[in-house]
Amino acid sequence: MNNINQVRKKIELLKKKEAEMVTRDALKLYRKCHQILGEEYSPELVAGLITHAWENKSPKLKEVWLQKATSFRSPQVAPQPN
Repeated sequence: MNNINQVRKKIELLKKKEAEMVTRDALKLYRKCHQILGEEYSPELVAGLITHAWENKSPKLKEVWLQKATSFRSPQVAPQPN
């Protein structure tokens, strides 16, 4: 029974850590969008821009964007090579 409790505690800890990471990424995205848009920033504007850009671009350009997506992460967060 002790092993099960240890596993449950570990799962709880990992879920908490995941939530913290999601929050940290959301804050980074907010700051970057606000920096780019300045006083014009609003969540609705950002959502509209992303939706419009994504829906109206070629699959090739979307692929390029997805490949560049890792550059958003700061160096200390980027996965380390094995």
